[in-house]
Amino acid sequence: MTDQASENGHIEELKKTGQDKDSGQELKSYAGVTGEWETRQISIMGVVKRFISQLSYGQDLTKIAMPSEFLNPYSVLEFVSLRYLTRFPILLEANAHTEPHYRMLHVIRWFLTSLVEAKMYKKPYNPVVCETHSCFIENNGGNTHFIGEQVSHHPPVTALHVRNEDSGVSLQGTISFGVKFWLNSVTVNTTGYINVNMAKHGDEEYAFQKALPDLHLKNVVFGTRRMRWQNTIKVVCKKTNCEAEITFDQSGNDEIVSGSITREGEEVLTFDGSLDSEVCYQDEDDEHVLFSSEQVAPPPIHIPPQTDQYPSLKVWKEVSKHIVENNMTEADKAKTVVEEEQRVRTRAGEDEKKERKYFIFNEEQGRWVYKEGSYIPS
Repeated sequence: MTDQASENGHIEELKKTGQDKDSGQELKSYAGVTGEWETRQISIMGVVKRFISQLSYGQDLTKIAMPSEFLNPYSVLEFVSLRYLTRFPILLEANAHTEPHYRMLHVIRWFLTSLVEAKMYKKPYNPVVCETHSCFIENNGGNTHFIGEQVSHHPPVTALHVRNEDSGVSLQGTISFGVKFWLNSVTVNTTGYINVNMAKHGDEEYAFQKALPDLHLKNVVFGTRRMRWQNTIKVVCKKTNCEAEITFDQSGNDEIVSGSITREGEEVLTFDGSLDSEVCYQDEDDEHVLFSSEQVAPPPIHIPPQTDQYPSLKVWKEVSKHIVENNMTEADKAKTVVEEEQRVRTRAGEDEKKERKYFIFNEEQGRWVYKEGSYIPS
């Protein structure tokens, strides 16, 4: 790779390359790679200026084609894999605890620590319907595999499933982003769910009411970009009668988090701190560090051969290449090709189907769920 970011030594490799099963060509993910494109200044001249002039205050950005200047060189599916997979070993630690409220505590630790991996200063690509992404990490207790699929394009819904077969720990869920433009800032309202399951404890399930907190991104055109998580997320484990609330706020430039865990209605633990430095929890004995921003580096994500019809790394390969090279004219051309193919499939009714390769819409639950056994790691 010869892009500017690698020449400057700014790339932190979290992912390896995979191959396209048909062409044998190398496919590379830039999610989890630190590059200068993340903080590259956006010019308001030319196409970007014309684009902004067409926007209305509070407009939903998921329904319009975004210029490449506003995009990261990877799909939402790749972003989601980074978010939910890299810190999955923490869930294996949670699975080893004997006390239910400490299992809940470390499930929350996984959630908070994963947010550090989920910094998003520009928008990932909105995946095409049926787009997929698969990857895995290596653990001492066996590999952990991720499969994600775009089950709907409008509204955009990404479904995901992660499993460590040896430990019996898995998670599944969906995530949707509603992105609105407010002149020099963007708000991202998230919907969806995440359920973490621990088979070892009798299929104990930790249900997150949202897959991610909402997000406010400031200074998207002018100034130094800043992002902050906001609002409150509730987590429930019905089997153990444990509940938790996680509240996100800001103090100066620090991302502040606070919350508590109750068991059978009684508060047993509290936690608070900064996602930028340290979060601590308090039990009946003392205060302890839950996690530090100076945490152990996550394991590398491996990408197996991409065997599906619409793998993210193949669909967006040319767009990503040009964004990394800072050639936005060619990136926009390549992106237009992808978007036009999606429009053709939408007109053919592809977006209306309720069953995909790996997920199916459960009418009773009112949400997309994983089709057990549908994904067999290669």
